[in-house]
Amino acid sequence: MPFYNWNEMRRKNLAAPSESEGSIIIGEHVTLNRSVAAPGKLARPHSHGCEQLISIVSGSGWFRIGDEERTVTAGEILHIPLGTEHEFKNTGDTELVYLSFKNKSEDWPPPTATMD
Repeated sequence: MPFYNWNEMRRKNLAAPSESEGSIIIGEHVTLNRSVAAPGKLARPHSHGCEQLISIVSGSGWFRIGDEERTVTAGEILHIPLGTEHEFKNTGDTELVYLSFKNKSEDWPPPTATMD
């Protein structure tokens, strides 16, 4: 199916390190997920066997990528190299909404991440 609408897709937790809920589109070589983290929710330190780009859609939060950390807001894009430990916490008063682009790898997407 070539057309999707985030508003019509069911949200669920996609991966154990994160307390976010989201929807995922799984292609032949790449995935895209839209995730929502309520205020105070976080993703514990973890890494992936793939490269990742995160685009902040709305809200704000604290992110750590490797040894670098900062607060990010809507419009910012984060690049997480393959195997780099990262984590985040929604430090704002509203939902943190972000898009995450990853290539498929041995650990992504996890078996629980299905398109619904």
